[in-house]
Amino acid sequence: MRFNIGKLLFFDIESVSQYEDLYDMSDRELDTWMKYYSSMRKKVTDESRITEEMSEKEINQEVYRQTAAFFPEFGKVACVSMAFVSGGKVKYDSYYGVDEVKLLKGVRKVFDKIDPLGFDLCGHSIKMFDIPFLGKRYFINGLKPPTLFPDHNTKPWEMRTLDTKDVWQFNNNWALGSLDLVCSVLDIDSPKNGDVKGDNVTTNYWDGNHEEIKEYCEKDVKALVDMITKLNNLK
Repeated sequence: MRFNIGKLLFFDIESVSQYEDLYDMSDRELDTWMKYYSSMRKKVTDESRITEEMSEKEINQEVYRQTAAFFPEFGKVACVSMAFVSGGKVKYDSYYGVDEVKLLKGVRKVFDKIDPLGFDLCGHSIKMFDIPFLGKRYFINGLKPPTLFPDHNTKPWEMRTLDTKDVWQFNNNWALGSLDLVCSVLDIDSPKNGDVKGDNVTTNYWDGNHEEIKEYCEKDVKALVDMITKLNNLK
């Protein structure tokens, strides 16, 4: 098992809800959300925040806060962090903030630049989450996705991706494979140890903590680099 680390663009995204408050949506958007409410309710990660004392409106808002970031139809991109490895040194770059269109254009410029250079995209569960999420957000914002992204005609073996979740699971979809778990068993610093983590990124975003989200996202990318480096050094 050997990876050409110098031809990988490591990346990770952080997503948040499109609105701070569910009821900031237009009527049409709210109607659409409510059609999928039962599915969203099942994805709530912190049931302790939903109590019997809450009104139906407050429960709906809490479900939205906890789950909208999972879906590009109801969420948006708050940060994309990337890393290159050259000459044994790692260079990081991040696009983040409240202007999603500017963010997406900046990311696309980088991805399109590396496409003809023979780079592959590397990330954890990027085939299932990061790439489809980004791709849909390009569509929704009236933008073309990066040329490196697969489309509906791309065959699995044609995808220019190294998904570290597939690497860890040996393509077994039923195996355990969270990034935090992999970091733990490989003795790599986990990005999940700080104040900002996956389940509170949305709250931090709407509190204006954009720099903290960027730092958390870059820690995810560093973990990816450390993982591939460690696997490359196996004896």
